[in-house]
Amino acid sequence: MARTAATAAVATLPPYPARIEGYGLELRPWDAELVARMAHWDEHGFPFHGFDLTQLRDPQRAQLQLSKVVLDKPHRHFVAVEDGEPVGRVSVNLEDEAGLYFWAVHVPPRHEGRGVCRRMLAALMDWLEREVPGKDFVLSTNTFAEHAHRAYYALGFRVAESRWYFDGELAERLWKVHHTVREPIARHIRFHSGRWEVRVYVMKRPRGAPMDLGVRGSR
Repeated sequence: MARTAATAAVATLPPYPARIEGYGLELRPWDAELVARMAHWDEHGFPFHGFDLTQLRDPQRAQLQLSKVVLDKPHRHFVAVEDGEPVGRVSVNLEDEAGLYFWAVHVPPRHEGRGVCRRMLAALMDWLEREVPGKDFVLSTNTFAEHAHRAYYALGFRVAESRWYFDGELAERLWKVHHTVREPIARHIRFHSGRWEVRVYVMKRPRGAPMDLGVRGSR
């Protein structure tokens, strides 16, 4: 019975759209061409290294990643395209208990400063409000990601809570880097119970909240 109910729930999820248009962007599902181009985005580096996609330059890893995102229900994975150029990416979990949960919100350095993050999320939220009624929006973000927070606040997100979180990939890097490299984020991390943890915000946005899409100095 539980398996049948879960299958039925997934079946009611909206299918991938061919594209989502809005705010000067097209949001497209991942495909082989987009993956190949994202593999050559410039990198943010530590402590934002988890978003970097240079591993996709390996054809086998690129194919594996593409096969995962295409079948990754109940998640939807999109690439933001502007004038034919991939400029950002975002994923959303349609069945998280907390709401429509955004993750992997990523704009490479060369495309920052033009409001890509704001416009990308705004276009996706407009589509989700039509296709998935009755749910609000939620995301989590490391507290040191202050540049991204400006975009989230402008879109109507507010901090609901903060918590300490174990991020295995970030913790591994924290063991390896010199203490001077950790210093800029020192107040956002702690060594607790034998492991590194990072402080995160859980941010929420109610459906229909006003959005400021001004792009000056924005992500």
